[in-house]
Amino acid sequence: MEREEIENDSTFDSCIAIKILENPNVGDMLSCRMNFANSTVHISSQTVLEANRLGYDVDSISKQIKKSIGAKIVLGTVTSEMVQDAAYLETMCPTLHNGDSQILAYARATNTTLVTCDKGLAEAAILSGTKVVNPDLLPCEKIGLGKSMMQKIVDKAIRKPSEVKQKVKSFVLKPGQKIVWRSFQ
Repeated sequence: MEREEIENDSTFDSCIAIKILENPNVGDMLSCRMNFANSTVHISSQTVLEANRLGYDVDSISKQIKKSIGAKIVLGTVTSEMVQDAAYLETMCPTLHNGDSQILAYARATNTTLVTCDKGLAEAAILSGTKVVNPDLLPCEKIGLGKSMMQKIVDKAIRKPSEVKQKVKSFVLKPGQKIVWRSFQ
């Protein structure tokens, strides 16, 4: 089974980190679509702050991410330079607010792929030239990752309606034909 080759390290937004904690299948799904072998997942201090504010333990989040995707986890600090970049990004991208802008600035500074379910943050990342993956959009073609292995199998299994209709016609009894039950034994 081939995985899409996105080999860069990643920065996880708080929404995806919490989703993986609450539902490990999200991490498994990401692992199927992204190559986390020998990579690092960054969790910025802003993500830690947001997770703590919502009542989540960052150690639990880190352990679950490591267990689900197998990548090395790094807890990174948003620096003053990143805060300045975040303020600039907020002026350039109307969909950003203070916390998200810092996470985006962190991803830009560390040259990592931003992984987020936040559509506004994903849009701002695209506008700022930062690589971004929205797990909510992984099954579709919008992010340009191509079709998943499962989608390729489904495409092969499901035929065009006209092909199916012709095959069904060959199984339909013609007037005067009878079902011979011996043929089903």
